[in-house]
Amino acid sequence: MHSEEEIARDEARVEEYRQIYTGVTLKAARTVELRTGIIPAARFADKLRRVALAAFKGYAPRDVIIRDVSEFNKRLYDVIVNKMGCAKGDLIRITVDVSYDEEGQRLVFGEPKIDRFVPESEVKAAYEAKIKELEAELEKLRRELEEERGKRESLRKRLEELLRELGG
Repeated sequence: MHSEEEIARDEARVEEYRQIYTGVTLKAARTVELRTGIIPAARFADKLRRVALAAFKGYAPRDVIIRDVSEFNKRLYDVIVNKMGCAKGDLIRITVDVSYDEEGQRLVFGEPKIDRFVPESEVKAAYEAKIKELEAELEKLRRELEEERGKRESLRKRLEELLRELGG
């Protein structure tokens, strides 16, 4: 027998596992969510093909799955490599809804969600560089502020002199 606490903990982990691991979630008749899990970018095409073959086995002809996943992978390559700038070893996760159009004998892919996982050291280096840049900008603004205060003080003194001359 499992305690309520154990069951609640297991239920809470379902979403975590769904995000991390490869898999397929049935969303409607002949519509699934394909997930690659976290993989090196160089492996995305193989992984998506395998997951799609597993998901649509028995529903769609093998040649249709391979053809349509291949076309989809070409589009994904452009996004992953050219738009996102991922290198082969970068870790990514792809999630996409796919439906099988029986009448049209084709797989219909939704908009993919591509998550890129950046090493902590890269994130740290980027934000440290940004902090230095912002600190330099802050220092420049402080100097400009002091300069303006000096100008304002000079003008105030000059006005006081002029007022004394006019009054005196």
